Amino acid sequence: MMSTLTEEQIRLIAQIAKEELGENATLERMREIVQQAVERLEREGPKSYGVEPTGRILAILLSQDGLKNSRVLSQALKDSGCKTTERFERNLAGFHVLLAVIDYSACQDDFETLRKKLSEAGNSAGVRVIVQSEETLKRGTSAANS
Repeated sequence: MMSTLTEEQIRLIAQIAKEELGENATLERMREIVQQAVERLEREGPKSYGVEPTGRILAILLSQDGLKNSRVLSQALKDSGCKTTERFERNLAGFHVLLAVIDYSACQDDFETLRKKLSEAGNSAGVRVIVQSEETLKRGTSAANS
């Protein structure tokens, strides 16, 4: 089933799982978490759950080039009215990871259009882009803590 993700992307998921599990990171548990994450990403992709964001959006950009990530983000947000309010960049397991919090309140595009712009800009540059609304992230966090 792991056909659409690259080996590097799967390794990144494994690294994140290892860091999250900490001392509890057994090989069996890691395999289980990676398999679940990969299957969900391939099956569903980033989910918006049909909720139009009202406040902030989180964009995650992954590539091997930090400048490429910044260009993709700038290109996709150009003329949208959306502004990046916070940014975090780090090299992780051979990838450059850019996390950006985007203020959606003044955005002229609907969420799906903005998500599509980010995805298309990423595809043309070889950058993996994941976009989630604040509402979706909150829903996921409260479900995980239940």
